[in-house]
Amino acid sequence: MLKKIIFLVFRNSYRYSSLGNFGKSNKYGDVLLISLGGRFKSFIGKILYYLKIGKFISIDGDPFFKNSNISINLWFGGTSFKIPKKYKGFLNNYVNIPNPVLYNEQRIFQIYPIIKKLCQINKNPSIIFMGGIFFQPTQEQYISEKFLADNNPNLLSNFELIDQKNFWKDISVKDERTKFENYRICKTYIREKIIMEIYKNFKKNVIFYGEDFKNTGIQFSKPVFKLSKIKKIYKGNICIDTGSITGSISLHPRSIQIIESGGLLLQAKQEDSQKIWGDLSNEIVSNNIEKILSDIDQYLSDDNKSNNILKKLFNKFYNSEEKINFLLKNVL
Repeated sequence: MLKKIIFLVFRNSYRYSSLGNFGKSNKYGDVLLISLGGRFKSFIGKILYYLKIGKFISIDGDPFFKNSNISINLWFGGTSFKIPKKYKGFLNNYVNIPNPVLYNEQRIFQIYPIIKKLCQINKNPSIIFMGGIFFQPTQEQYISEKFLADNNPNLLSNFELIDQKNFWKDISVKDERTKFENYRICKTYIREKIIMEIYKNFKKNVIFYGEDFKNTGIQFSKPVFKLSKIKKIYKGNICIDTGSITGSISLHPRSIQIIESGGLLLQAKQEDSQKIWGDLSNEIVSNNIEKILSDIDQYLSDDNKSNNILKKLFNKFYNSEEKINFLLKNVL
């Protein structure tokens, strides 16, 4: 029996891609989630909101819902810094990516992968990465290329170093925003070095999609935005996730896309890796360059191991509907 109807409202249709299966209308136990994405459907969502028919989740404040009794605003793919100043005071704002070195986000909306079927590893799997290498020091108040080069050994031997507050204690910044931009610079630098090492060691197996604004020399194919094509690319391949550059969380849009598509996820360590993955973290999470290269090598050469990981990922998230039901009933 239905106890609650929730409308997921977002004006920009491109959000269907980053929301993945959560962006589709679905029944989660006694909660019905109805997706209203795009210009026309989101307009219908606004009318229903003003009539107070049901509960509402807005994506990226477009439209923005003020009534905290019936709605929340989910700022997708970012921390509280993504919330525009005029909306920051509202207590129904949620984000989906925490940053461990800034402040404790009070309202986190954790989406889980929704897996439809178990997939097998491809006969000759490719190594897939989707993303960009684009953020770098541009102003004097940010950390420099020299700082990154000097700290290269530490950053690449311990990916979670930048998630520790002690790392930032001796780095002088004028405000939290500057610290946030410095964090993004470090996270992008780690991403760049991971991808470069993978490219160097497995050049014949890699297919990278995205943009390289830093001209690293890595060959990238054009970015892919259509969700159906993204799923085909990930399915049955070894898929690299270096994490969000804005924070540290294991289940974010990119990793969820990989899992929902039937890809074998290999991920750089995040602050919540042990909590999310448990024993599986030893098999898919890396805290340094050597570990991720070693994992790629063994999964390229052993289909049985690869299929075992895919099965474990499937088993871990086959009941995600229950977790999402609990989440929705707690926030609305």
